[in-house]
Amino acid sequence: MARPVKLRVILADDDARKLILPEGLPSSTEDLAQKITEMFQLDGDIRLQYQDDDFGGEFVNLTTITDVQDKGTLKVIFKTTGQNQTAASTPACLMLCQADDSASVSSFETDDTVLLSSPDESVQSTSRSAPWPLVFPIPCFSYDSEIILQQANAEFHENRTRLSPSPKLKSHILEVLAEEIIKYKAYPTDLDLNTVAEALINKHPCLREQGSYNGCYGWKISLKYKMANFRTKLRSVGCSEVSINSMKNKRQDQYHAASNIKKPRRAEVNYCPQHPKGETSESLERERVNLLAAIKKRNNDKVVKEKMERTFSYRRQEVVQEKPMIAEFKSRWPALFNVDEINTEFMRITTVPLEFKFLAMLDQYSDSLMKLFQSKGGVTGRTIKNIMQPISQVGQSINYFKG
Repeated sequence: MARPVKLRVILADDDARKLILPEGLPSSTEDLAQKITEMFQLDGDIRLQYQDDDFGGEFVNLTTITDVQDKGTLKVIFKTTGQNQTAASTPACLMLCQADDSASVSSFETDDTVLLSSPDESVQSTSRSAPWPLVFPIPCFSYDSEIILQQANAEFHENRTRLSPSPKLKSHILEVLAEEIIKYKAYPTDLDLNTVAEALINKHPCLREQGSYNGCYGWKISLKYKMANFRTKLRSVGCSEVSINSMKNKRQDQYHAASNIKKPRRAEVNYCPQHPKGETSESLERERVNLLAAIKKRNNDKVVKEKMERTFSYRRQEVVQEKPMIAEFKSRWPALFNVDEINTEFMRITTVPLEFKFLAMLDQYSDSLMKLFQSKGGVTGRTIKNIMQPISQVGQSINYFKG
């Protein structure tokens, strides 16, 4: 078993972070860069540099994984993009809106948010890449709407005058917010809609409602009805996440569309995604059959991973709609039942790395769990103490060396 590796990763001049790799170093520098991108939620392409002893510890580009040492220091270099080239042609109003959005995005990112990456862009485009944010990012509205809102915000700050939006403006705001909400959830809860409404009046205080207990209750109700209408529109164009709840997909004994609603649980981000572009259930079934043959070949891990990624939507729709027994599901998808693929599938569904997150939370709560186990009495307590005794001895040894 590979030994865990600890690395110091420099992201900026004033931002250095600690990275623990429980399974040791990956096999290539590309895989290491991918892990760093996922763990620290980085956007864009990166390259890595390490401290070379031949040049007095100066940073040089990392080309071979053997140059990385335990407790070594790596520096992340972000590759330049063409984004700055469009700045000059962007209207000032939209540039201000984009600046506000970038600030809000940086404020809602958490350790639970990990962006999915896939070698197949057509597969990635059908899946959500992040869970529901702590602070909802209000998008830019149309050019004329932004001008109206900015002028109204200035007047609100000057003399506390609220804006009474026209039906056209309000409809546009709700439409844009619904399109942003669907990027995260098709069935947002009341609490989710409340966070969206609060984020809206925080960014545009001129929209704060007079007489509302929180200033945005009416916006929340409007969003609730807007999302219901938006789901109807998505159902008509065949969106799988909402189509599974249509009457034609209900059992004969279920006469109401509201009965047995199938929607994501709290941690599920990609609950029932669309098929990749150009794929159908029939083509993905053929891919599944090819996958059964692929797993029997040696040194074929890359092909298996690609086929598992491509058939993810087909597999999820099978789980959600048909609810197969475990034995049947295992016979159809044997490649899923190993440690690497279970971790990858969990990542696809929740965007959170299972093993890394579990070990991190276990470290966080281990002291409390130890105290809880030690407080148990009777036969159960004696059994637990016998089990925990070797762990306690290891902990004492670690504390001794730390001292």
